[in-house]
Amino acid sequence: MGKLLRAEPKGPKYLEGYPQAKDLLKKARWLRFIQKFKGYNKEVTKAFAWSFDGQMVEIEDLKLTVTETTVAAATGLPQEGERWFKNKSMDEQTWRIMLQEEFMFMH
Repeated sequence: MGKLLRAEPKGPKYLEGYPQAKDLLKKARWLRFIQKFKGYNKEVTKAFAWSFDGQMVEIEDLKLTVTETTVAAATGLPQEGERWFKNKSMDEQTWRIMLQEEFMFMH
C-alpha cells in the first residue's frame, strides 16, 4: 500500500472556484467559520490528535474539555445535524494506527 498523502486547506480561497459549495456552506451556517480559517499548526494538530481521549485534550500545559457544546461555543458553528461517528466506537488501537508518524502530515 502506498503512503497516505494528506493536504490540508490553507484558507478559504479554494472556495472561490466552487460557488455552489460556498452557497451550501452559507446555508449550513459554516461559511463564516471557514472564512476565518487561516491554516493550521502541524505540531499542535498532532499533539491534539495524540492526547484527545474523547472528552479532554492536553497540549503542553493547556487542558481543554472538548464537547459538542464547547466546540460550538468556540467556533460559532451551529450545534445541530448528524453527529460524526454516531453509534460507532473506535478502540484506541484503531485510531492510533491512523496517527502513526508515516501517515501523518505528508504533503
